[in-house]
Amino acid sequence: MRTIVGGSPFFPRPASARRVLSGRGIARTYHGAEDTPQTNASPSTQLMQLLWPGGVAVQAIHVAAKLGLADLVAAGPKTVVELSETTRMHGASLARFLHALTSLGIFAEDTSGRYCSTPLSDALRADHPESIRPSAMMLGARFIWEPVGWLDESIRTGQAAFERVHAAPFFRHLAEHPEDAAVFNAAMSSMPSYIAGIVEAYDFSKFRRIVDVGGGHGALLAAILEANPHTRGVLQDLPPVVAGASALRREGIADRCELVAGDFFDGVPDGEDAYLLKGIIHDWNDEAAVEILRSCRRAIRPDGTLILLDTVLTGSNDPAEALMDLLMMVLTGGRERTAREFRSLLQEASFSLTRVISTRRHSILESRPV
Repeated sequence: MRTIVGGSPFFPRPASARRVLSGRGIARTYHGAEDTPQTNASPSTQLMQLLWPGGVAVQAIHVAAKLGLADLVAAGPKTVVELSETTRMHGASLARFLHALTSLGIFAEDTSGRYCSTPLSDALRADHPESIRPSAMMLGARFIWEPVGWLDESIRTGQAAFERVHAAPFFRHLAEHPEDAAVFNAAMSSMPSYIAGIVEAYDFSKFRRIVDVGGGHGALLAAILEANPHTRGVLQDLPPVVAGASALRREGIADRCELVAGDFFDGVPDGEDAYLLKGIIHDWNDEAAVEILRSCRRAIRPDGTLILLDTVLTGSNDPAEALMDLLMMVLTGGRERTAREFRSLLQEASFSLTRVISTRRHSILESRPV
């Protein structure tokens, strides 16, 4: 899947989070009880609240996910010694680490000094229906965060800093580093309620065959086919990616789905009535985005439908949108866009934007060939 999802599973902001961004600063919440928001704090204090804990907290959550701590305490409270033995971590250092996670509300410590689950730690469990563990594994991974340290380079040059750090563009790096690709693709296939929200918001039953362009492991296409038993699907992505499309090999879906290995810059499967691109366009600059859309235009039927699932900037000054835009600048050279900017790209590729439907995380942009 050639996307970093915007709008987004990667910027969840649950109400129970310890610190919550607000329009006027940082509000602090403790186990569901909110302290007074720092509306009267000085500018220096507000900046420090943004800086701290910052990246340290990202890394802490990432390591907690990597060690599977939430899964270990799910069965019952555990001591530092028990967790240290299971994870093979240095005991005293792990104790300090768990204290930090507890201060963020990710775990709780009982009166006997054992560590227990919280609603936030539950969301890091591998078996949780809304697990963000795959996202935590990706957002804290070195291949993502090292380029972020070169943000100034992207601003100076207008180019993705990722290539400077890793000596290859983002998607080539994934093709050459299977371990990083596995982390990335797992994150792209997570958040089932987010996928369900897309399926519920749009009527896919009117299509005979849907091509999921750059569809990764096929989680979205599988959900569409499950909800629409008379619809068939085609998943296209790079060869190593479609090889992992286990969701499309399930009974009741496999006989209605075709897997096509290929690069969408070289072309997409011809002659179908619907083409779906989830989180693809924001990965690329305008020139490359138009090239992708033109690939779809050459393939689509004259009466077909092109569906983009992407973040549409609202102009609300939302930190999640703005920070994702910076992340795209650093990683791929892509960007988030307004509805007007999407309309312009589509027109350049000979599509007309017919409507925009908001969902929980993405917007659905429906367009038709002209």
